[in-house]
Amino acid sequence: MPEHYTLSTVEASVWCNRCGKMTQWRVAMRHRQYCLDCYNKPVAAKEEPMGPDTQGDLFNPDVGR
Repeated sequence: MPEHYTLSTVEASVWCNRCGKMTQWRVAMRHRQYCLDCYNKPVAAKEEPMGPDTQGDLFNPDVGR
């Protein structure tokens, strides 16, 4: 059964499966929302597999003239 908090609760210390330790979690509307440590971590930038220079000559009107 999920835990319920008072309306004035903003954060709670709860075990995070992703972090593997006790962390602070956001609490809103009496329910636990998300781990603040995981939420504040920077997101790794994904490499773009194909940019405008590597798309080839399929739609280039100047090729083949």
